[in-house]
This record gives sequence, C-alpha cells and structure tokens, in this order.
Amino acid sequence: MFQRSRVRFVVVWIAVAVAGLGAVAIARGTSDVRNVAMNDACDPATFNAAVRPGQCTRPGAGGVKFSEFIAQLQKHGRAAAWYFSPEQLDLSAGGTLLTTNRGGEDHTFTEVAAFGGGCVAPLNAILGLTPVPECSVPGLFDQTLVEQGATFEVTGLAPGVHRFECLIHPWMRTTVTVD
Repeated sequence: MFQRSRVRFVVVWIAVAVAGLGAVAIARGTSDVRNVAMNDACDPATFNAAVRPGQCTRPGAGGVKFSEFIAQLQKHGRAAAWYFSPEQLDLSAGGTLLTTNRGGEDHTFTEVAAFGGGCVAPLNAILGLTPVPECSVPGLFDQTLVEQGATFEVTGLAPGVHRFECLIHPWMRTTVTVD
C-alpha cells in the first residue's frame, strides 16, 4: 500500500513539474532555443604576424598556422577547423538562435539570400568567389559581428529556410529551417 501511494505521489509531482516548466516557457514567450557554435583554430603567433596584431586571440599556443590555413583554402576551398556547428538545424516559429564564438578570430553570423563569397577580398580571391550582395548593405557586417567569446542572438525568423554565413570566412555556414 505504501508503495502505491509513493508511486502516485511521484507521478503527480512529475506532472506538476512538467506543467510548471511549460508555463515558464509560455510566460517567457520562448518556444524554442537553438545554439550554434562558431569555431576556428587560428594560431595566434602566425595569424597576428601575417594579418595584424590581435587578429587571433585564441588562448594558448598552437593551432593552425597561417600558411597552413592558406594552403587548405587553396587546396580544399575551406579550412576544416573554421566552421559553424551544426551546419543544419530546425527551429520553431518564435524561437531563438544563440550563436557563440568559440574561436580565436572574429566571425559574423549574417543571414544571406544565397551562399557565396564573403566581404574579405583576399580570401575571395583565393577561393575564386565574389562577395554576396549583403556585403554592400551599410552596417550589416558590424551588426552581425561576433567577437571571440561573445554570443549573438537572432529572433523573429519567419517560417521557411534561412541561410547564415560568416562574411569573413564564407565557407562557415548554417541553414536554419523555421516551421
């Protein structure tokens, strides 16, 4: 008899807890939150020497040397350690995207009509790409810039397919399907 009472208590407690969590989500107005990580593995010593001081603020030594980064771009059209994760995700209407820069370089998280080249001419030249039209939208680059360790929030996406790319490293991409 004691066991049944205890089981009934646990079932009721779980039901109340789940209902309470649903009420909290409704009260906050968020139905869905998805995270996107921005990753890179720049080597501070070689990136800062080749590009400019402070280009790479990744802690510690090591990583992909700048010359290796360029060689990867020339050979593969991308540097494998520079990527958004995940590359595809689903999001409920009214949901929120939180993208966090876990790398050592700045990145952008910019919605584009179609994937293409970024806004950095030397990288586009290596990759044989032309800039996406969004590169010419005043202020868009700065508005979507995410510094190392920072988090950028995207809300209010309409139902449909949304494409996000880094306007610096254009092979860094994520496709978000909002339903």
